[in-house]
Amino acid sequence: MKKWVYLSLFLVLGFIILRFIYVDDNTEARNLQNAIDAKFKGELSSVRDSFGMVMNDYTYRSVLSNVSNVASISELTSYEEKNGDLGISLHNLYISLREDRSKDKVLSRAEQLMEIFTVLVTDPASKEATDKLLQITDETFFRE
Repeated sequence: MKKWVYLSLFLVLGFIILRFIYVDDNTEARNLQNAIDAKFKGELSSVRDSFGMVMNDYTYRSVLSNVSNVASISELTSYEEKNGDLGISLHNLYISLREDRSKDKVLSRAEQLMEIFTVLVTDPASKEATDKLLQITDETFFRE
């Protein structure tokens, strides 16, 4: 009889310990995801701000760098699950800015891009903003 009591007690304690470990792991994962999402919003804000600057070689490189950063982080965010085209649109924008044949066309629409990124800063999962971004890259790079 004592053997079953000890075995039951051991199993219950093991279950309680596993439960605490599971809850702790989920909390850490949730905190990590929140940190990634916050970093992404900060990078979106940097992109928005860089489109508001007077464009010269230095600011162009800043825009290119900021767009590259935000495009690379986008796949890790929770917003990508809600809006599957988010990463694609950001990568397409990076390509459009990087290529000589389209960069001037894209930069001529800086004010429009700044408005799009203003929407994305407040709602990164915005399908409407993503569609506008895809439209700009389509018009400036993919269709000449």
